[in-house]
Amino acid sequence: MKQDWEEVYPMLKHWVFFDAANQMIPGRYWLNAMKECISIYESNPYYHADHPFLTTSFQECIKRAAKLIHAEKEEVTNIYRVMTASNLIINDLLKWEKGDNVVFTDLDYPSIPYILMDLAKRKGVELHRVKNVNNIIQTNDMEKAVDDKTRLVVLNDTMAWSGFKYDTRAISDIAHQHGAYVLNDAIQSVGAIDVDVKKDDVDFLVTGSYKWQCGPEGAGIFYIKKELIEKFDPTFRNYLWSSLPNGIPFSHPDQDNLESWDYPLLPNATRFDMGACVTPILFGWNETLKFYEKIGIENVERSVRSLGSYCIDRLNEIGCRVLTPEDPKMRHGLIIYTTGSYETDKMTQASFNAEWSGEKPIKLCHRGIGGVIGLRVCCHFFNSKADVDYLIEAQKKILKKQ
Repeated sequence: MKQDWEEVYPMLKHWVFFDAANQMIPGRYWLNAMKECISIYESNPYYHADHPFLTTSFQECIKRAAKLIHAEKEEVTNIYRVMTASNLIINDLLKWEKGDNVVFTDLDYPSIPYILMDLAKRKGVELHRVKNVNNIIQTNDMEKAVDDKTRLVVLNDTMAWSGFKYDTRAISDIAHQHGAYVLNDAIQSVGAIDVDVKKDDVDFLVTGSYKWQCGPEGAGIFYIKKELIEKFDPTFRNYLWSSLPNGIPFSHPDQDNLESWDYPLLPNATRFDMGACVTPILFGWNETLKFYEKIGIENVERSVRSLGSYCIDRLNEIGCRVLTPEDPKMRHGLIIYTTGSYETDKMTQASFNAEWSGEKPIKLCHRGIGGVIGLRVCCHFFNSKADVDYLIEAQKKILKKQ
């Protein structure tokens, strides 16, 4: 993957960037695509500016996103954010009864647990929260939490707070043995590693475009297993996805706003599209997916995992404590570490981000949840060993002052 990444991501000329788990810096490929969309608006006032579903990009994004996660085209549609799709799944598609339970963990990103808290209050659903053990979610602890009253198991495929990566298939097998569904929030995995929904056997996968996937904010992937599509009839109705036998009847002389539209929803994942993605974003997202096809997700994963291992080795050399599992099967390039002192960690982040220092600032995050807190280094395909070495030297200088 030899390429001048500074030409693709201009901010790399000014930053050493390790923050893809937060929000990715702009790439020229999607910026140019969005500009192209705007130029079409300017040159053609009749272009359907607020009708993304009428553009080729809408369907191309679906086709390319399905390929990225090894799904069938019929199983994927566009979403705005993980939170949007998770609300649809939890509060619309699934039908809850008092005494049902949902399994999740204390390392999960708060967006879905926030939905679950309300679900517990309104529906009397029990929350089975599995606690991490040394920054890891143990498979046997997940198995103990799942029973025949479990309706849903929520996964954060890779934990944003510790870098821990599940054996996703093992959890899916446990859930399905008890008749539960699996919702995989894969926003910290897709784009960094090769995610295969068929091998993982998840029922739902949701992710956003703007982190490891290196795209614009405002798009993402909603996946639902094919055999479940027509099992769920959402109360969120989008008239555009009615199975109209003769197309949209706006020009039909006998159009009736009831009878002409009285058809079931399409038998594919687009029946769950909530109409939240706008056209310029889809232009950018489509170009992002093309970019991934060009560089190859297998090449990305190889680079991410290799650099993650190198980062761990270098951090161990200077006496920092790595909180992310060192086993490559349990992580990729999202590495959490600590200097051993909360105050020094905070000072490190502030020092790294200081643009007035005369050196390139290092962009990373200081994050914590569930008793796990540290500095987060996101090693992506555009990073290099030289970037990691630069971070290590900067960290050594701070440690020497303590």
